[in-house]
Amino acid sequence: MYSSKITLFNYYESATTGDAYWYPHVLSGVDLITDKGAILKKYGPDATDNAQLHVRYAVQNGDITITDKDGKILPWVPSKEWKRQINNALEDTITFSDESFFWEGEWTGGAVTDGDYRNGFYQYMNENKDNVFKVTSVGGPYTLIPHFEILGK
Repeated sequence: MYSSKITLFNYYESATTGDAYWYPHVLSGVDLITDKGAILKKYGPDATDNAQLHVRYAVQNGDITITDKDGKILPWVPSKEWKRQINNALEDTITFSDESFFWEGEWTGGAVTDGDYRNGFYQYMNENKDNVFKVTSVGGPYTLIPHFEILGK
């Protein structure tokens, strides 16, 4: 448990230029469940998700933080607040939203310009990589056992 490594890609579209970007965050020590039977057992027969991701967090000075694979502390912010930040802050914060996706693997290429890919970067990843999941819902932050529970398909 909590032994997987994923890359979470946060989507951002510039209001001034209209350009779209994906900001990657490589997280290790997460729990990724892709067992359809386990997901059906927990969420019932109507569940259409293919992945369940648990991401631990810590609280520092009243802020929820998530540590990436390199030990960098990333403050978590709700998705609407994340989009309102200045561009320089996007790489140094993290959010979980239905505009995000995650991939079981380690992205080493830095931020991605969506327009560099014919049908967009998410489509490229989904067609060329295994275990790529679009976020469908986010539970948390849960406080008893500090974590987020993210479902994807």
